[in-house]
Amino acid sequence: MKIAVVYWSGTGNTKAMAESMLDGAKAAGAETDLYSVDQFSADQMAGYDGFLFGCSAMGCEVLEEAEFEPFFQEA
Repeated sequence: MKIAVVYWSGTGNTKAMAESMLDGAKAAGAETDLYSVDQFSADQMAGYDGFLFGCSAMGCEVLEEAEFEPFFQEA
């Protein structure tokens, strides 16, 4: 199984969580790739069997609006 871990992180906390998810998926035997959201596009999704998305919550639990939300909607 090939998994992409795609995240947006403002302070580094979500990046650390994404790296932990990557490690867990690898330990379970998955082939994994880690991307910040600006390095990944919905066009790349066909090359993966599964996805782990991570994004900090902004204000009233809203996704980051400039990069992550548009990507998530397209994905």
